[in-house]
Amino acid sequence: MAPVSLLSELILATALAAVLIFNWRIAWQPAWLRIGVAAGLFCLFTLLILRVAGMPAAPMLDSDTRIATWQRGLIALWWLLGARLTVGILPLILWQKRESSQPKIASDLLAGLTYLTAVLAIVNFVFDLPVRALLATSGIIAVVLALALQNTLADVFAGIAVGIEHPYVVGDRIGIDGSFEGVIVQINWRSIHVRTDGNDIVTIPNSLISKSRVINRSRPSTRRDDSVQVACDSTARPDLVLEYLRHAALLTPKLLSSPAPGTSLARIGARTNSYDISFSVAHTDHLGAAKSALLGQVLRQFHYHGIRLVNPGAMSTPIGPVQISLGPLETLPPEQLLGDIPLFRELSPKQRVDLSTKMIKRHLEAMATLASQGGTLSSLIVVASGVLEASRTIRDHSHVVGRLGPGDHFGELGLITGAPNAGTILALTRCIIFELRKEDLDPVLAAEPGLAEAFEASVRRGQAFLARDEAAATYAQPGPPAQFLAQIRAFFKT
Repeated sequence: MAPVSLLSELILATALAAVLIFNWRIAWQPAWLRIGVAAGLFCLFTLLILRVAGMPAAPMLDSDTRIATWQRGLIALWWLLGARLTVGILPLILWQKRESSQPKIASDLLAGLTYLTAVLAIVNFVFDLPVRALLATSGIIAVVLALALQNTLADVFAGIAVGIEHPYVVGDRIGIDGSFEGVIVQINWRSIHVRTDGNDIVTIPNSLISKSRVINRSRPSTRRDDSVQVACDSTARPDLVLEYLRHAALLTPKLLSSPAPGTSLARIGARTNSYDISFSVAHTDHLGAAKSALLGQVLRQFHYHGIRLVNPGAMSTPIGPVQISLGPLETLPPEQLLGDIPLFRELSPKQRVDLSTKMIKRHLEAMATLASQGGTLSSLIVVASGVLEASRTIRDHSHVVGRLGPGDHFGELGLITGAPNAGTILALTRCIIFELRKEDLDPVLAAEPGLAEAFEASVRRGQAFLARDEAAATYAQPGPPAQFLAQIRAFFKT
């Protein structure tokens, strides 16, 4: 019968092994805390093993079969728990956190080798079985399995190469052989899973992707470069068309300013010319919206400068005699500009024509300041050509609010309320604007009461925008409906 002290130590060692196993089941945060606790407990467990069975590589078992079996079990647990501790330390050594989305193939390989070593040690030292014969038999089995699983092993080894090289990680956007693009959502030993733009999941074996041309859209940065091509009537002067295309790029918010968008004449023809606009966006997800917005701004520029947009395919199609024109218009006629502004759409054509004759045309050079923050502007400004930038300074911090192009208007808030300018308006390019003064609006307002409601809505939108731009300390929050209606009528009293 085993001594009482040996039984006590065996029970204590068994309890400590259970605590060790339970420790690995607890998600300690941070990870190093769990490793530290496990290392301390394993050291105590090792001391107990040395007392109850001696060295794990050369155990001294009791003569009692039941006690010897108990000792073998504890020594086997010692090897397995030691392997588990080693595997837990590996990610810290390799600087790979458990939360990392990268494939941990290298650490997985080392973990597999660690557990295999522990199992062989248990077979050899604990159960005293011949390891050489087992390895020889395992080698034959491994050859048979390798022949049967050639494709799977090819995927696995390709996955190992990917894990070492790290050409992409989970979350990267990749394109494969120009056939499709998508975002990597999972990388494992055998394959990668890619979510396409159509929200489908494509599974690609590692052996196949290792032979393909892979473009990583997320490295070295997520920036994406692209271009669009537009065609217009060849009678339009190319230098002016290029200038208007640059204006369109400046008016597209999602385009990066660095590198700056570029424009070029791509192809000339007897009837149509094609132009390229190259640009960059911060992320591939912005590309579709940026292209759509850019083409919309191109249409806007062509509309306000009288340029006819044509199908690029028409360049080689005979369409009859060529009509000679003087090229793009400098601006649309003032009455047409007014017709495009929602504020004046309720006016009759005759009223718009009469009002347009009172509009004052002004030219601005690039980088000229039209209005300064805190100043006063007592006119309604209509942009006919060029690009203006509005910026504000709040608490000593200056930021860009937005940009204005052909067809935009501003100034009604200060015109109606008499409030100082909420921001600074700077001409980024050469601009043409039309100015409409208060005394010119007076007779139109008297003849068209609905214009007052239109001004009321516009002023409220301006106030709401200022409130959203964190100007509540300077400008009152929007009031109830019709708050400014009486003030507008009094301001434009006849």
